[in-house]
Amino acid sequence: MSINLKLSASASGTRNTFDRTVNFVSTYGGASGGSKATNDAALSSFNTAYAAFSGRTQLLIPPGDYDFTQAVWGSLGGDKLTITATGATLRGQLGFANSGLSNDNTHHANIVTVSAGASTVTLVTGAQTSRFTSGQWVLVTEGDLQGFGYPVNPWKFEYKQILSIGSGTLTFTAPLDKSYSSTFPNYGAGDATHIYQGGPATVYAMLPAWNQEVELVGAYMPTTSDGLFYGKTRVAKYTNCSWETYGPCPTVNVLYRMLRCDTPGTGGIEVDKLVQRMEIIDSTPSRVDFQSPSVNDLYVTGSTSSVRFRGGCGDGTAYINGLDTPEFRFGPTSYGVAKGAISVINCNSANATWSPGYEANFSDFTEAGGGVLSIVTAVPIPWAVPGAYCVLTNTADAFAVSFQVTDVTASGGTTSISTTLPFPVPGTINGKTSPWIIHPHPGADVTATNCTGSSLFTSQSLLPAHSPLFGWTL
Repeated sequence: MSINLKLSASASGTRNTFDRTVNFVSTYGGASGGSKATNDAALSSFNTAYAAFSGRTQLLIPPGDYDFTQAVWGSLGGDKLTITATGATLRGQLGFANSGLSNDNTHHANIVTVSAGASTVTLVTGAQTSRFTSGQWVLVTEGDLQGFGYPVNPWKFEYKQILSIGSGTLTFTAPLDKSYSSTFPNYGAGDATHIYQGGPATVYAMLPAWNQEVELVGAYMPTTSDGLFYGKTRVAKYTNCSWETYGPCPTVNVLYRMLRCDTPGTGGIEVDKLVQRMEIIDSTPSRVDFQSPSVNDLYVTGSTSSVRFRGGCGDGTAYINGLDTPEFRFGPTSYGVAKGAISVINCNSANATWSPGYEANFSDFTEAGGGVLSIVTAVPIPWAVPGAYCVLTNTADAFAVSFQVTDVTASGGTTSISTTLPFPVPGTINGKTSPWIIHPHPGADVTATNCTGSSLFTSQSLLPAHSPLFGWTL
């Protein structure tokens, strides 16, 4: 089911209403066909005013063509901002809010191993409670898939809000959905201008401006030299919008929703990371590319991708109904492993296949015994996700055997990956011969119903629900 967050009450106690409506032209001096300087000044005036607002605000942008230098809408402000821009062309757009995590190593804290269902976490360094405040939203993570970049790319995460702060503890308003371990390797300490990459169980403080719901309605965004359009807010929604090239990038959201939107150009949608739930409804993105499974839950219905849909999800579920696309790929294109259940229903693709993901040569690892593979490395292994399944193939990507990762440890510069592989791994398995290639399993839990086009779709539709892709035995 799609989550409807539009029914939250306003300060006046009514639903689907605004506490105020302001006009970009008549209130703040914007001008269709006007100069960048004019519209930049109007945007600055709006952002200053919005920072003092509370409740639900609607900004009306009348039909016309508006040019900006580098436009970012909204800052710290009310509970919800709706930018109604039906019939308006907005040039030079970078997105809205564009906040989230501090890009440094002083706004997080490692926590002691904690189980799902707990509402309180204990900090490894108790004095670091000073990095948090009551009422603040936080990101709880485990693992690291990249070892670099911003924001972080953990293999497990969820968003929580702090209810209270104790002596070395944080208590959340709702219990944790997942368990988090403090034993995993730490590859990137970060510094004053680079975020701590995580690994062991970690809580990150979210910046205040991130805690808002922003919806953009009816706008058209031509291509800009800056490329992607970001909306780093708690809730980012796009309704009846169109982008010439790059669509809105899902990243750092509790909810990302694209409703009746179009991204017909060559850029499409790059799915970034740290999205609790992503929805594409009745939309036409040309391309959708998941670089990692850092989306917990995916919901797609009634949509068409004119070029490709390369997707996956993390610990949650992917529900894809009625998707039509020339190319469909199971599994993320780069980092991580899609662990969750995938349902494809009434979908059509002439070329349904799988993404090899971040593959590795088996020969790069040392068999330490008992299914343990070791390697000297200073960075994470993108496929080594505890609890996830991987596969061994030959060099032609023909499947030989699947296996599960059970643990990851590091000591003295060596990373050890515990698996269910036999020891030693034979040179011939199920009629395939080494050298072996390691791939993340593209779909360990797939339910296909009434899918057409590719033989993979049709054959998977004949298998029982929750079967591994290709029937690869787990």
